[in-house]
Amino acid sequence: MSILSHLLKMPALTGAVAPSSRYLASAMARATGEVRHVVELGAGTGPVTKALRSRLPHASLVAVEIQPVLAQQLRNKFAGLDVRLGLAHEVLDGLAYPDPAAVVSSIPFRSLPQGMREITIASIEQFLRRVPGSRLVQFTYQPRVPFEAAADFRWHKMCSVWRNAPPAGVWVLRSLPAT
Repeated sequence: MSILSHLLKMPALTGAVAPSSRYLASAMARATGEVRHVVELGAGTGPVTKALRSRLPHASLVAVEIQPVLAQQLRNKFAGLDVRLGLAHEVLDGLAYPDPAAVVSSIPFRSLPQGMREITIASIEQFLRRVPGSRLVQFTYQPRVPFEAAADFRWHKMCSVWRNAPPAGVWVLRSLPAT
């Protein structure tokens, strides 16, 4: 099943009509920094997963996907990948790591229903606080931050990726140092 068919069935949960380009996937993987743990939210058909595995071959990688058909495709495509079928907040709330992790997200925050958007953002922020030094890597098609974060976080735009349909910005969210 294609991204387009998922878009038609579940428009609020599918953010694009085509998978991320290899250029966007590569930019997102680079934005993770050097980490030993990665959680990919909204893994979809796997272009970002592929880039993450290539760039961070020794990191643990958990791929989260809400759509059962896409989750199964990820299992088939990437041998040994830890694929979790479920909502992002359910998976994130159950994870903890001893050292910094990268949460890499393709979740379409602007199109999510408000309640789901709020609980997902809260869960991401809680995870980033719980695992100090961690970061969220998120892309957006709009020229502004992907979502408004709590006051103890700051967004930083890493780059624009023009070779993607549509072009996208890659952003990193980190918590501010405690004062």
